[in-house]
Amino acid sequence: MNREVTSKEAILQVCRKIAAEQGLSALSTRAVAQACGIALGTLYHYYSDKDALLLATVESVWQDIFHRDDAQRGVLPFPESVTALFHRVRSGTAAYPGFLAAHSIAIAGSRKGEAKDAMERCFAHMKTELLGVLRADPQVDREAFSGALTQASFVDFVVDSLLLLLVKEAPDCEALTTLVRRVIYR
Repeated sequence: MNREVTSKEAILQVCRKIAAEQGLSALSTRAVAQACGIALGTLYHYYSDKDALLLATVESVWQDIFHRDDAQRGVLPFPESVTALFHRVRSGTAAYPGFLAAHSIAIAGSRKGEAKDAMERCFAHMKTELLGVLRADPQVDREAFSGALTQASFVDFVVDSLLLLLVKEAPDCEALTTLVRRVIYR
């Protein structure tokens, strides 16, 4: 057996590769151990069962999809940041065919809540970043936000809309960014 691939990150890298090439349904503990060149017992040292491995893989894929290039952080105005996020997620999900639809059904019943929590942590991170961009954008009309439409609720709306466009496989988010510009700029 090859003892080179024995870290959690190295195992997850192999899992992401399998998910990208064959889909989440191709992930099994035996397939992953074989692809890593490790004994099945070694894999179980890191992940107690297939569901734990799938859960870690799903979270790793979400992080890979939503990873933001630090060079862009804080540089783009809010609407352009929304567009960049749309394209980043769209290209990320293209690297993992069927992932948006399949991730929730890939995890067995007892772990579905954990899979949802992992996904929501990624969304929360994305929302926090966009909220920071919105607050830092000097062109934003601060009077646009009051009462029921807070900056945080606006970002929630934008992210929910982005996700809907992505699930619908929309080619762009131009209508959304046009609406965003009309709301936040005067």
